[in-house]
Amino acid sequence: MSASRLLINPTSKVNTTTSKVMLATPPLFLGIDGGGSNCRAWLQNAAGELLGQGQAGAANPVNGYQQALDAIVLAAEQALIAAGLAPTLLSQLVVGAGLAGLHLPSMQQKLATWQHPFARLYLTTDLDIAALGAYGEADGAVIILGTGFSALGSVAGEKLAIGGFGFPINCTGSGSGLGLEAVKLALLAADGLAETSLLTEAVFHGRSQQQLAEVMLKATPGQYAQLAPLVFQCAEQGDAQALHLISQAAAFIEKVSQRFLDAGVLQITMVGGIAPRLLPYLPSALQQKIQYQQAAPGLGALSFAKTQWHQEKQESIR
Repeated sequence: MSASRLLINPTSKVNTTTSKVMLATPPLFLGIDGGGSNCRAWLQNAAGELLGQGQAGAANPVNGYQQALDAIVLAAEQALIAAGLAPTLLSQLVVGAGLAGLHLPSMQQKLATWQHPFARLYLTTDLDIAALGAYGEADGAVIILGTGFSALGSVAGEKLAIGGFGFPINCTGSGSGLGLEAVKLALLAADGLAETSLLTEAVFHGRSQQQLAEVMLKATPGQYAQLAPLVFQCAEQGDAQALHLISQAAAFIEKVSQRFLDAGVLQITMVGGIAPRLLPYLPSALQQKIQYQQAAPGLGALSFAKTQWHQEKQESIR
């Protein structure tokens, strides 16, 4: 199943006449990669020159709808400021945004009503823009390992989607998944049901069981993901508990990768903050078949914005 794409046109907040004037000139393109911890924006002119970048907080609408909208706008404003432009130019931006959680129809329907400040807003999933950034329309597979986990492969026009259903039910190998497992392990260790280790002590950070539980029961996926670096840091110091959690995550990604390879995928790209840290723990033979690409989602979001914009222009001429 391919990721669904949603087109959001100018809203009532954008004057129709102004919109037509703006769209008759070379527009500014903005690519948005909205994940469970961060929202990143890349601003380009019509010639493809990178003008500025911006960053804001979490932009997964499932975990906070208004927070996601605010993060998108703030990241866009930051990109404009970085380019030496006024934030008031939001109304001149043609935006392509890939958001975590947008595979859910309820989120698509809700975002379709957003009175956004942009000239155009084209929405799809974070997985879709990662695949576009890595391979364009060519065959290949992309595995996202950031706050959450999802994967998408393409072979001869056929799409194979894996995961992407979110925290806590579908986050194995991701930052939130590793954080969740670390918390569970720490609580078990405090009850004498697991070994106390450098990792469990680091998770508690001087807190009691009750204090840790109270905080983490209300924690967001992004807050759980903030514990993932502790897991890798403890593993690098030889902590057996941390190494066990990472080995489990690596074994899962190995299965995902093999699923793609068995389907005929010849190239696999990993993106996201956890990807480069987990990659060395994969079998050496598999590492040779996987590349890490930091900028893939941003490039894909910009490509998505331009493609949708040019298609809309062609359709308006017909």
